[in-house]
Amino acid sequence: MEKCVYCGKALPEDKLMAKVHTRSFGVCCECCREQTERYVQHDKRFKTALYLLVFAGGLGFLISAFFGGSGPLHMLGAYIGQLIAGLAFVAFPYPISSFETFHAMSIRRVTLITRGIGLVLSVSAVILMILTLRTAGI
Repeated sequence: MEKCVYCGKALPEDKLMAKVHTRSFGVCCECCREQTERYVQHDKRFKTALYLLVFAGGLGFLISAFFGGSGPLHMLGAYIGQLIAGLAFVAFPYPISSFETFHAMSIRRVTLITRGIGLVLSVSAVILMILTLRTAGI
């Protein structure tokens, strides 16, 4: 049974096709076709930004963890890096590199999971920063 690449519902007999680069994928309605094509446009435009921000956040985390020195503030840069990566996932939910993945999991679900992970990373980073600053007496 084929599913809509955007919402994940079963495709009707008279399915529509959404253009994704050089291929087309089945969608259940005009709204899902429009949303799929818009997601693809945003993916093309913002995926590099997502990857760069996640890389920068990871780099900040590593630098702080290995070279941050000692004391209560030594991990603050790591938490800032974590916050940057988390906010990147919330703002740019485009982690998939191959659109064939959407046969297994819909675009809507990938977006929801990506933003959920970003939210968890961001909130935990803020909590860790607050606890670190309190420990340092700031």
